[in-house]
Amino acid sequence: MGTTFHGPSPWPHITRAIRVRGPRHAAIAYLGEDAPTLLPLRAGDLLVVNASRAAVRAHVTSPIALAYYVEAGVRVLSSPNLHANVIATSRRAVIGSANASHSSTIADEAVVITDDPEVVAAARTFIDGIEEITEVDQVFLDNVTIEWQIGRSVPIPGVGGRVRANRDFLPVRVTRMFLRHFVEYEPSATEQQAWATQAGRSSASTGGPAATYQLEWFRLGDRRARLKRGDVLIFTDDNEWIYPPAVVDSDAIAIPHTHRAFGHLLLVRADLQPVSVADAEQRLANLGHPNPRLTTDHRIVSASLRAALLRLWNL
Repeated sequence: MGTTFHGPSPWPHITRAIRVRGPRHAAIAYLGEDAPTLLPLRAGDLLVVNASRAAVRAHVTSPIALAYYVEAGVRVLSSPNLHANVIATSRRAVIGSANASHSSTIADEAVVITDDPEVVAAARTFIDGIEEITEVDQVFLDNVTIEWQIGRSVPIPGVGGRVRANRDFLPVRVTRMFLRHFVEYEPSATEQQAWATQAGRSSASTGGPAATYQLEWFRLGDRRARLKRGDVLIFTDDNEWIYPPAVVDSDAIAIPHTHRAFGHLLLVRADLQPVSVADAEQRLANLGHPNPRLTTDHRIVSASLRAALLRLWNL
C-alpha cells in the first residue's frame, strides 16, 4: 500500500483502511451521532475521545455515539486535551484532520494513510500515551447526557456545523436521503388544484430569489412511503441523468378522489444542472463509493455517500 494522501473527502478511505483484523486503537477528538458508521469499531478496540464538559455542551461529542461504542465492547476513554485524530491498526496508521462526524464529511478534510511500520508504531505509542484520561462508563454517560441537554450546538467547521456555501435550501444536517426514478404521469384536475393551493400557501417560505428557487410536485401512491419535511430526494431519468437534490417542503397532501395517493411539494434550485449517470458514477468512485446503486430506488443510509452525492453539485 505504501503511503497515500486523501482529501478533501477522506472518510470512505479511512473506513475502508481500518476494516482489518486485530485490535484498533483510535484517538478521535470529536464524535457526532453518526460516528459508528464512519468509524466501525468492535469489542476489544480502544477509543480515546474528547468528551470533556466543554465538548459535550458544545454538541461536538455525542453521548449517543459514546454509548454505542461502550455497549459494543469498545474501551472508551476521555481526555479533555485531545485535539488530534489518529488511528492505528496492526498494519496501518491514519493521521489527519477528520473528526468522526457528519460535519466532517461535508468539510474539506485531509488524512495520510500509511503502512510504514515505524509510523504505525509511533501512532500506537501516541494513542496509548495520552494522559489525563477518564474511563467512559455508565456513570460517565449519565453525566454527559445531562451536560448535552444543558448545552447548545456551536458551529465549528468539520466538527459541529455546516460549512459549505450555497446549501441554504438544504437542511443543516441531511439525515434522510432517497434515490427515486421519475415516473411520467398526467396529473388530474383535482390534483393540480391541490398542488396549486398548497404551493400558494408555501410560497412565502421558500426564501431566496424567485429565479433561484422553485416548487415542484411529487406524487406518491402509498401512504406507507410517506416522506417528511426536510427529506432530500435525488431523481434519475431512464438511467441517463441524475438530477440535483430536491427538498421536501410540505407535509403529505391528500389527493382528492383517490384511495391512498398523496403528494409533496419539493423545493429545488433552478440554477443547478443534471449530471450524467456515467459521470456521476465515476466521480463517486473517485470519492470512495464504487457502487452507489444509482439505478435502484432506495434510501441512502451511508452518511459519506450522502455527502458525496451532494458534492456532485458542490453542495
